[in-house]
Amino acid sequence: MNSDFIIRAKYQRKIDDNFSQCLTCERKCKISKGKSGFCQSRINKGGEIYSVVYGLIPALSFNPIEKKPLYHFHPGSTAITLGTYGCNFACFWCQNYHLSKINPLKTYQFATSDELISPKKLIKIALNRKCDGTSISFNEPTLLFEYSLEVFKLAKEKGLYNTYVTNGYMTEEVLRDLVDAGLNAMNIDIKGDSYMVEKYCGTDVEKVWRNAKLAKDLGVHVEITTLLIHGFNSEEEIIRELSKRIFNELGELTPYHISRFFPHYKSVEYGLKEPTPLEVMYNAHNIAKDVGLRYIYLGNLPTTDYDNTYCPKCSNLVIKRKIMGIKELYLDTDGNCKFCGFPICIVSY
Repeated sequence: MNSDFIIRAKYQRKIDDNFSQCLTCERKCKISKGKSGFCQSRINKGGEIYSVVYGLIPALSFNPIEKKPLYHFHPGSTAITLGTYGCNFACFWCQNYHLSKINPLKTYQFATSDELISPKKLIKIALNRKCDGTSISFNEPTLLFEYSLEVFKLAKEKGLYNTYVTNGYMTEEVLRDLVDAGLNAMNIDIKGDSYMVEKYCGTDVEKVWRNAKLAKDLGVHVEITTLLIHGFNSEEEIIRELSKRIFNELGELTPYHISRFFPHYKSVEYGLKEPTPLEVMYNAHNIAKDVGLRYIYLGNLPTTDYDNTYCPKCSNLVIKRKIMGIKELYLDTDGNCKFCGFPICIVSY
């Protein structure tokens, strides 16, 4: 592999002659020499931890920002979207398991030139394709932390925005670095209550809530997504609690995306053979609305009716969306409702 793509992990500490600890995400894996951490994207080589996914980009596309989903951030724009292999969560329902469940250690040594993309090359591709920004997505973007820092700095210099679609499990230091480098927006996946996240993801959801609040405090635009899985996180009390926390900790104007689950990866092993029933989706929308959230969207439905944005003050339609894009826009040049002047909380409209 090209030495330009072998990068020492920025955050780590040596424990003893055999173990070093990765401090990139909140798993904080203690890794022995020659071994990798849980996400398999970091290896202890000679007592130091290195990333094996820096510049390893097997997934690259050019998507509407609405696909992230980010509905209140640069509507109608296009982001160069990229991802690598591996993940630091253990979700059995993973929608991108063809990337997240692949061992990076078994791929990086044999990566083709098409899969190895330097930050400079990535930004050049983005500009050539007339993209408006970057989005690190598909698998967990925190695994590309060091790569993200360079990409964000270069993108910022060229006037491009930067986004993460993330499970939000990075350490606080990593999040602050990303923001300093130019992270502008995040869609953070809050997968359920503490019981579900600990049992099925192997992680602590409180760390995710902490990062969502910190990101917002640091000026990052934040939207929240929950993949609604019937029988696992679809109970009314769970949806109500998640909605209340968004309302109280992130604000009533925080966009909340509730996405319909379809069976993937190991779902059948857990008795999940059908998508989440539509009535469960509609009920979740009503619960979030009853709590007081103003912008609630339902994803993966056979209709786009729940993709639209309505003014919280006068209830008029202000953004009509088509599949992964914008169809009609009723906002003034400042992003306010054309009918009553209410600020719709759209970033850089």
